[in-house]
Order: sequence, then structure tokens, then C-alpha cells
Amino acid sequence: MEKPWLAEYPVSLELAGKLIMLQFPEIELKEIKQLGEGFDNTVIQINGQFVFRFPRRPIAVTLIQLENQLLPSIAGTFPLDIPEPIFFGKPSTLYPYPFTGYKMVKGHLPVEGTKAKKAESAKRFAHFLKVVHRFPVERAKHLGVQPDGMMRLDVSYRKKSLMENVSNLIKLGYFEQADAVKDFVGGLGELGAPQPSSLVHGDIHIRNVLLDDEGVLTGIIDWGDVHIGNPAIDLSFLYSYFPREARRGFFEIYGEIEKETESLARFRAIYMLVTLLVYGIDRHDEELIAITSTGLKFAIEE
Repeated sequence: MEKPWLAEYPVSLELAGKLIMLQFPEIELKEIKQLGEGFDNTVIQINGQFVFRFPRRPIAVTLIQLENQLLPSIAGTFPLDIPEPIFFGKPSTLYPYPFTGYKMVKGHLPVEGTKAKKAESAKRFAHFLKVVHRFPVERAKHLGVQPDGMMRLDVSYRKKSLMENVSNLIKLGYFEQADAVKDFVGGLGELGAPQPSSLVHGDIHIRNVLLDDEGVLTGIIDWGDVHIGNPAIDLSFLYSYFPREARRGFFEIYGEIEKETESLARFRAIYMLVTLLVYGIDRHDEELIAITSTGLKFAIEE
């Protein structure tokens, strides 16, 4: 099984601390811990105040450089918290890539919440996406944001890798989830590649959102996939995390969407959930397995 999450260049706590102290001596290093490691970056927390992200592969360098261009200009302008880059690390003999330090966005990753909390989160998400998707496209381009060049919402292109992961689920014994996804894809019909029309985050899923102490959505992190694209890619989180009843409050604020946009959003939701489910199984992450399995039920339900 191919494992795209394996690092090409892992970063230890020792190396991260050394790089930060050498390049940012103004930071008094009192506490350092690893917050996580995604497909693209190793994430390190410093003194409970800052988060540093170190690219684990070459493609992540491009993504983090785009964040460095865009986020300082838009931090603090959206209804939810987003990262603000303030430390810009340079490649060196110790580490070949640039890296970035941010003011820490407070919160924790999603867990199964009550319906009331998800209802409130859906409303906050609607206000957030309404602002993002109405952001002036020309200003976004001026800040370095480009149209999607990775075919993120091209169903015919992405379906192949989705079905490969479905085969992986079958091999791993997750038959219920695999059968549900196969049924969904079988009834999907033809969907053309959508035209880019808005600024989009491009990668909103359960590992890139934060909740407050009450379990309500408070922040959206990891903006490396930001691009000019179709809003369906961001709307996918609506279908992967929120049950049907919570979505009603979202649409009352955001506005209704076309059926094709909904189908694209559902497909993207399922694509990301299956990817994260296979990842969770490989990493023996029972919490991730549980929340992605629940998310698949939400994304597939009408």
C-alpha cells in the first residue's frame, strides 16, 4: 500500500529546537513539543505561544511559501481564527527547506460533539466561508494565489485514487465503509471539472480545523492548499463533519447551492475521509478512525 504521509525529510524535536534557537534567538525556548505530523509538515509547539511548521517533502515548501505571502495580509479579517506567520526560517546546512513560525491558534482537533455544538459550529462555518468565498479574486491573485493546478475537484481524475483506497479498506477489513463508498461512487453520474471562481482554502477537513473548549468551531489552519477554485472544495467539510440537521443553519446564512456543487462537495468529502481513514488505520489512530467513519455516514446521507 502506498503511504504518501511518510516523510521524505523528518524533523526531530532536537533539530527543530536547534534551528529555532539559531535563527530566532529572541525566542527564549522554555518548552518544546510535537503537536503532530501531517502529510506535508512536522508541527512543533514552542512555549505554548508559537507553532512552527517544518516541510517534510519538497512540495510542502511551495505551499508554505504561499502561506507566507498570503496570511500576513488577511490574518484577523475573517470570522474564525487563522494562523499568522511571524517567523520566517531559512534553509541551512542543518535543514534544506524554509520553515515558518506562527502565532498559535488556540483550540483542539474535533471530537464527536453534541448536536447543539455542531449546530453552532455550522453557523460559524457559514459566516467564515461567506467571507472567504467573497474575497476579491484579483486581490488574492495579487497576493500570490493561483488557480488550482492539482485537479483537486476533477472527479474523473480523483476517482481512481479513491477506489484504490477503497480496495485498501477491503484488504484491511473495513468492509462497511468500503461498500458504502462504492455505492456512492456508482450512483454519482458524470460531473465535469468545475470552473475556478473564488478564493478557497482548499483543504478544510477534520485535521485542519480547531474547536474551542465548548466544542465549537474556532479556527481554520493549514492554508498551504489555498487557491482560486470552486467553493465546493471548502463546502466538503459541511458534509464530512455535520449531520443533515446542522446543515440547515449553515445554508440559512451562506445561501443555497446548486445540486452539482453539492455532488462535488460530497465527493470531495468522501475522498478526503477515505484518505484520512486509511491513514488512521495505518497509524493505529482509533479516534481518527472513529470520526472519519462517522463522517462517511454524514457525507453519504441525503
